[in-house]
Order: sequence, then C-alpha cells, then structure tokens
Amino acid sequence: MQRETAPIPAIDLFTPGLSFTWIRRDGDALLWIEVRPSEGRSVLVRWEPGREPLDLTPSGRSCSNIVGYGGIPYCVAPHGEILACDSEDQRVHSLRRGIPLTPPSSNKATRWGDFVAGADHLFAVREEHHDDGRITNEIVRVALEPPHDCVVLVSDHDFVGAPRLSPDGSRLAWIAWDHPQMPWDGTELWLADVGHEGLRNATRVAGSADESVVEPTWTPDGELLFLSDRSGSWNLYAAGAPEPIVAMDAEMGEPLWFLGLRNLDVFDDGRIVCKWTVDGVEHLGVRHADGRIDEVLTPYTQFRSPTVVGDQIAVVAAGPRHAQAVVVLDPAIGGTGVVLRDCGAVVPETISVAEPISFPTTGGAVAHGFWLAPTAPTDGLPALIVNCHGGPTSHVVPTLDLRQQYWTSRGYGYLELNFRGSSGRGRPYRDALKGQWGVVDVDDAVAGAKYLVDKGLVDGDKLIVRGLSGGGWLTLCAMAFRDVFAAGGSMNGVADAVNFSEETHKFESHYLESLIGPLPEASERYAERSPITAAAQITAPLILLQGEVDDVVPKRQADAIAAVLRERGVEHEYHVYEGEGHVFAKAENLAHALDAECAFYARVVAPRTH
Repeated sequence: MQRETAPIPAIDLFTPGLSFTWIRRDGDALLWIEVRPSEGRSVLVRWEPGREPLDLTPSGRSCSNIVGYGGIPYCVAPHGEILACDSEDQRVHSLRRGIPLTPPSSNKATRWGDFVAGADHLFAVREEHHDDGRITNEIVRVALEPPHDCVVLVSDHDFVGAPRLSPDGSRLAWIAWDHPQMPWDGTELWLADVGHEGLRNATRVAGSADESVVEPTWTPDGELLFLSDRSGSWNLYAAGAPEPIVAMDAEMGEPLWFLGLRNLDVFDDGRIVCKWTVDGVEHLGVRHADGRIDEVLTPYTQFRSPTVVGDQIAVVAAGPRHAQAVVVLDPAIGGTGVVLRDCGAVVPETISVAEPISFPTTGGAVAHGFWLAPTAPTDGLPALIVNCHGGPTSHVVPTLDLRQQYWTSRGYGYLELNFRGSSGRGRPYRDALKGQWGVVDVDDAVAGAKYLVDKGLVDGDKLIVRGLSGGGWLTLCAMAFRDVFAAGGSMNGVADAVNFSEETHKFESHYLESLIGPLPEASERYAERSPITAAAQITAPLILLQGEVDDVVPKRQADAIAAVLRERGVEHEYHVYEGEGHVFAKAENLAHALDAECAFYARVVAPRTH
C-alpha cells in the first residue's frame, strides 16, 4: 500500500477506499462484492488462479438488493452459471445468458435476496411490497428456464431467510421468525423434502422465540449444521444432536442484520471452517472429524465470509495493523496469506493501534471498548471522541479502520464503544439492553469517557460523543439527558422512538418492543426516552448529518431536532445529503460529512495540535 504522513485527508478514506463482502466459491475461482464509494456502486468481481480479478457487473450498474438491509445479491448455479441481482430493477439476472429470471415490478416493489440455485430452480427470499401497504416475505422457487414459473414454498412467517438446498437437491432448510422477535432474539430452523409441486413434510428442527438459530449449512455428505445460542452463545450443532459439536464460551455467529451472513463453511472431506469471537476479537479455525479445533494463526482480528476453496480458506480479513483485504489462507501455515485485493486506502506512516479496555459502569456491570491514542501531539490532554456503533445489536472489532485514524491523526483520542447490548460477548451481554435502550448504553458512554479522564488520558472538558443510526440515538440521548459531553454528532440518528416504530422499514418495525417495551402499554416510556421530547435540554453544540432518502430513520426526525436547536439558538450544523439513504454510498458525500464534522468540533471544542 502507499503511505503518507498524517493527517489523513477525508477523501483518501473513500477514494478508492474499497470494502468487500460476500465471498463465494465458483469451482477453483472466487467471487465477491466490492463496494466502491468513488463510483457509488457495488460490483460483483470474479477471480481465478493466475488472472487478475474481473468485474462481472457492467459499468454504470450495481449489484445489490434491498430486502431489509440487504444481503448477498448473487449465487453460483451448479453448472457454473452466475445469477445476480441488479440494484436498478431488483430482478435476478443470469449473467451468462444476459436475461432476467424474475418478473418486473414497478418502484422496486418486488425484491429478491439470499438465493441458492439447484439444477433446475432458483430458491430465493422474495419481499413483496403490496399496494395496500402490506409487506410479505416468502421463500419462492423460480424455474431457471423460460417461462421462469414462480412457486411460493414458504409464506406463513413474518420473515424468512437462508434457504439452503441439500447437496443432492432433495431437501431444503431455512430459518423463519415473527414479530416482535428480531433474528438474534428467536428464530426457527425448518427442513422439508423438495417435490415437484413444492415442499413436503416440513418439520421444525430447532429454535424458538427464545433461541436464535442461524446459518443452516449442509456438509458434502448431507448432514445439516447450524448455529444456536441456546447455551448463551452461538455454538455449532448438527441436526438431531442435542449437544453442540463445537462448544465454547465464545460467539461463533453474529446478528443477522443482512441475509446470507456466513461464519462457517465445510471442506469436501468434512472438516469445518469456523470463526469465533472472544473479548471483541475474532478467531478462525478448522474443526477436524475427531472434534479437535486448530486455530489458523494470523495477524488478523476480523474474518468475514470464510469460504473453502480447495484446501485453503478465502476470507475478507483485517487486523489492528492491516486494513481490510480479500485474502486466501493456508490453514496449516496461517500468516497474512495471499492478498487477492486490498482496499487501496492510503495508510499513514504512524497509526494508532486499538487497545482493549474494560471499565465499571452502572448497576455494578462492566462495559467494554477499544481505545486509540492520538498520533498527533497536542498542547495539554487531547479531546476524546466516543464513537457509538449502530444497531444497537452489533459490535466493533479492533482493525485498522482509517476512519478512526482520521481522528487520531488530528490529535483526538478515540474510544470505540461496545456498550451493553452489543453482540460478540454472548447473549447475557446482548440482552442487557432489553428494556433499557437510551439508559444503560448512555451510561456506558459516560462511564467510558470518565474512565479515560480518570486515567489521565483525555481532557474532561473536551468530550465528544458521536454515532450512526442507533449510535445516533445514543448520541442524542446523551446530549439531551446528560451534562457530560462538550459536543456531539448524530448521523441518521433516531430522535423519536414512537415515530421510528411507525415509520421505519418492516425489519425493525417491532424492534423497540424489546429495547423499550410493547406499544401502546409503554407509550409514556417511549416519550420519556426520546431525545426529541427533551431537545430543549440540549445546550452543547451538535452537528446533524442526514441522508435525504433514508427509509430507516426518515429525515423528519433530524428536522425536528434541528428546529428546536435553531429556535433556542443552540450552536449547531445540519447537513442533508441528496440521494443518500441510511448508509451513505458516494465518496464525495462521505468525505464532506467527515470534514464538516471535524471542522465543527475544531471550532466548538478546539483541540490544539502542534
């Protein structure tokens, strides 16, 4: 990678600033999705040994889907045909034949995702937005040959996902769940025989409203594997076996925010590739037939989409000193592996390496995070940025993220917070936020900041809190209900819990029933917790960054906060980005938002650097 001195220009983070998702195998070749902010699109890429990676998505087009938050938008058919979703029409296309397999719809009312192909059919999740406002999620079978007849196979749940066809094509496994459960609260794993007319003998294999089962995976000899958190952490099970085949005090899975997430794969000889998270750090290993697990020793701390290719493992990897890249690892050797594509980012000569911290918080609990010291010297103690991830059921691992280095290279200390409610530490920690959203997560942000102040690492008068989406909610709550932070930044943050429940997309429309309480019984609590209710109490400077067409947290929520700040004369900025949704896609907007936020903090908190 190229290297240059700090501070890091924002545009260098996003141009080219590639990120990678959804690795899958195609014989000896590999496919993955590249998110390219400089082009404002996602591209399906194919690599085969001895050749450079090749774009399969035509210039000017994008490969993505919008079922919920989206998910894997392509699959490889048994005969090598690649089927991919086009973001413009949301139809599934055969790239080899250049034809769509799914019917057209107006305004992207029909959406397809998480599909798998058999010899003659595509099995997919279909989300249908009806004229009367209903939204249905079903598993549908689509004939690969004209006229591409569609048969609905599963339609009796609010949500479905992970249709997985057995190696011989005779059985289909899938997961399902219903409101108000989120998929990390409770899902069911189903299995049925595949017949000419549809499915037969459907049977629930595992799961319930209180057990999260994810990632059904077939072995080459037809055994069905899955991850379940029945023990308190997602561990690996085989269908029909009451005890896990891999049991550890660690998370082997992750929250199903995106359909198609993969944390395990199987070699042709039956060995299982798996990953697990301990203390916020991910590990990769291979389980052998005798139950032994050999960890693959690498400098990486994050492994996404581990995929078997021959005797090796392809994965999107990153570490504290390694930015994200597509790599191929020999499990017997480990190391950095062979890099097929790196993110192309400009890395400074001096970086701040994340250090894990744990600190006491309210209720006698302990919260966690990663501390990054500033790399630019300051006059006196540095200002602190407390970054709050979205979700809130998500977590952050310690990798070389240049968005963090952007701040540390400007003299800020940086705390990446994994507040109570974050994943990656088992179900009890994840469930600690239930009924307490806007309370214990804010407590943890305050406690983390004060911990670093007490350690003498940051200036207690220069504390900043920021976050995206659910992290924006935490930020707004901290600004409205606590007098700790000198400034804040909310990116597409939830401000009104009641309106969020009424206006957000189907996936999260009942999410707050677990985080705050059921409606209408808890309506008073919703109002009390919502930052908009107490917006008049915000006195510290606040910057708001909002996507114009965000359908998860609509723009009117930020409008309402900005109106109160304007009326009361509170120092603030409000930037709305045309055409951007909940997660910004264009490099110029991402860079502008970051630079605007930095200039705002420099003006109102003013870290002094040499």
